[in-house]
Amino acid sequence: MQGFARVPGTCGELAQGLIGDRILHITCPIDAWVTAEVMARPGNGRISGLDNKPKTEQALRQLLRQHATQDKLSETLDLTVTLTNPLPGGKGLASSSADICAACSAVASALGIVLSPELLGAIAVTVEPTDGLFYPGIAIYDHRGGTWGKVIGYPPTPPLHILVYDSGGTVDTTLFNRRPDLPSLHRANAPVMREAFRHVVRGLRQGNGKEIARGATISALANQRILMKTDLQEVIAGTAELGAWGVNVAHSGTVVGIWLPEERIDTIRRWMEIERTGWAFLGVHRLVSGGVRA
Repeated sequence: MQGFARVPGTCGELAQGLIGDRILHITCPIDAWVTAEVMARPGNGRISGLDNKPKTEQALRQLLRQHATQDKLSETLDLTVTLTNPLPGGKGLASSSADICAACSAVASALGIVLSPELLGAIAVTVEPTDGLFYPGIAIYDHRGGTWGKVIGYPPTPPLHILVYDSGGTVDTTLFNRRPDLPSLHRANAPVMREAFRHVVRGLRQGNGKEIARGATISALANQRILMKTDLQEVIAGTAELGAWGVNVAHSGTVVGIWLPEERIDTIRRWMEIERTGWAFLGVHRLVSGGVRA
């Protein structure tokens, strides 16, 4: 039995913060793809190909345990998994989330399991806080509890372009989300985050990239009190003078995305090369719909 799945990585989140009684994020899937191929055979429950990806193996075993209630052979299947992932970890590109979602979806395809976004999220959050990239379109998701998610729109046409940079360092998502000061910081940010979410949702409904970027920038600046990115305000100001619309960030990572019209890509990229030599350029990407592709 064979299965295949492909999911997008992300450029951080469009917004993230306390809304009501949940810490939620708005997904920012981009055209950087993680693929998984799986071969399943009767055996002894061995999983090969994931020596350096224990979180992905943990999620697969959780999926197989759940499916074993319907098919007693599931936990004794041998799986050979091949993951192709161009995304560096610890940056906020959802590298680990994409591994988990692609691998689980490929196994589900091989075994004929119907894996809804809700079920996939419930499995993933047993391993770590998880990006909602597996929802189609753009979604709001409870990345820590996995109990709530909703599609709120789709990327505008023509595509929105993002210059993606790494501002330096790495962040362990699991440890970050255990910080004891997070609840109070999120409460302090809550009024601003409601405004940020409103702008992003309105922009998606209107197909207005500038409005999306406006909300994302509000969220990025509010997140500075939670996870500082050096020189972020200078980058926002400098690129705005050259025609950029704003930025978004990885709220628990190091990635920054600069939102801009296509015709300003070369100009702003040159400015960044001169003014922010400490930021590593990761590529020009487009906002795409989330969800699993077969």
